[in-house]
Amino acid sequence: MTKSEKLREIQEILELKNPQENLYADLLKTMGDLKTNYGDYMITEPIDCNEELKRISGADYELCTALLTMLLREDHFSNGSFDRRFADGQVLPVLMRMKDVLSVGV
Repeated sequence: MTKSEKLREIQEILELKNPQENLYADLLKTMGDLKTNYGDYMITEPIDCNEELKRISGADYELCTALLTMLLREDHFSNGSFDRRFADGQVLPVLMRMKDVLSVGV
């Protein structure tokens, strides 16, 4: 998938402002960016989602996809956490950073 196609997909999800986690999982899968090895990108052990999310502002695209995967996996283990994080404004900034990073040079 090209950068432009990824940007379009991300923008569509951003505009929905929908906390339904399957939209985000499907987005990552469609773009080929779901990180099964997301833990390799994290700097905390055990993974501390709150600490990891502080890295968004300086994150590259790969880290952003790992962070989004982390949030999806957290919800798998702690049902409802994705909805809470979405309501707290912690999900969309990851997508906005992905979009910003991809927009460079397009």
